[in-house]
Amino acid sequence: MQALWQKRVQKHIQEQVKYLRLVFNDHFVIAIIFLLGALGYTYANAVKGLDPRAWWLKPVLSLVLLAAVSFGRLATLLKEADSVFLLPKESGLVTYLKSARLYSSWLPLIAMAFVTLLVAPLLLITKTVPAWHIAVVLITLVIIKDRRFSIQLRQWYQADETQATKWLSLILDLAIIASQLYQWLNLVGVLVALGLAYYQRQQLVRVQKTQLFDWLAAVGAEDSRMGRIYRLYNLFTDVPGLSSQVKRRRYLDGLLKLITAKPANTYLYLYARGFLRGTEFSGLYIRLVVLGGIILCFSHIWWLSLALGLLLIYLVGFQLLPFYNQYDQIIFTHLYPVSTTKRIQAFSQLMRTLLLLQALLFSVILLVTLGMTIQVGLSVLALFVLVIGFVQFYLPKRLGA
Repeated sequence: MQALWQKRVQKHIQEQVKYLRLVFNDHFVIAIIFLLGALGYTYANAVKGLDPRAWWLKPVLSLVLLAAVSFGRLATLLKEADSVFLLPKESGLVTYLKSARLYSSWLPLIAMAFVTLLVAPLLLITKTVPAWHIAVVLITLVIIKDRRFSIQLRQWYQADETQATKWLSLILDLAIIASQLYQWLNLVGVLVALGLAYYQRQQLVRVQKTQLFDWLAAVGAEDSRMGRIYRLYNLFTDVPGLSSQVKRRRYLDGLLKLITAKPANTYLYLYARGFLRGTEFSGLYIRLVVLGGIILCFSHIWWLSLALGLLLIYLVGFQLLPFYNQYDQIIFTHLYPVSTTKRIQAFSQLMRTLLLLQALLFSVILLVTLGMTIQVGLSVLALFVLVIGFVQFYLPKRLGA
């Protein structure tokens, strides 16, 4: 079973690296650098102006740390066929699950460490915990995560928890985390977390000796976990076996009526209807625009807002380019008596409309957050100039016009 795990985890890592190279392309990495810079600058200014005696500060920090603990699920890499072919080796499954548990701990540990360091300035300005106690907070989160892994494994041995028990466990985790923000409760919270983690490990050992493993539940949980990961990858590249959904959206039919029914608008109607009904590219567009708008709301430096706005518009336009080839596999599109030039013009018109709407939204946000100044006016002008330049020059070159 140990050799099987090593083989599967090696193949799994190779597959994830392949997709991560496509996700973290040059454009996306540059966007992340700018976004992290803007968020870091805004966060630093917010910490300086924060009142350390605010009553809501510690509850909010407790919820943020609880969200960090909730990140990451147990990765077993089990397949549907394992319920048949590995059933005779169920006695050796404990070794397999121990390796899976160790492998699954790395990513949550990194996430919890990152969030703990991120909220460390807020923890220190409360002046209720010393600097060295930041490490104790992280250790407490790791202990809570270990208990959660034990509970998840125990559930796969036909020991399901009730909904009330799950809520009680969540409230208990929140209370333990909150105890780390009050100096006289630090030691109590750590001891309680250790005791609960030890108890759950003992319960897991007991059920592994007395109960049968629920293969269907474990395989279903792994399929659900990988499905979420592949849907994220599918926003950046095509994932085999994973297709986007199509929704009717009758309330958007009025927009399609604005397109005149004539042969020259054949592709314009096709692209517009496909964009409105499909969830892949429309969802990507909405998420990036909303995320960009939120980031601009927290950026109060005009040149930084301008750089972020230009970068986000270019990023959205670049991510929507694959939509041009969305219907190449449909034979009927090759039978249309419409020239390639008309097709490119139709796609450019759709892209122009989407990017102009994005530029308009960003312009309103800049005017509201920064006010009416010469710099903001030039920034708004630059956003629309980028849209025109992207559609008129860059887009036809990329599409081979």
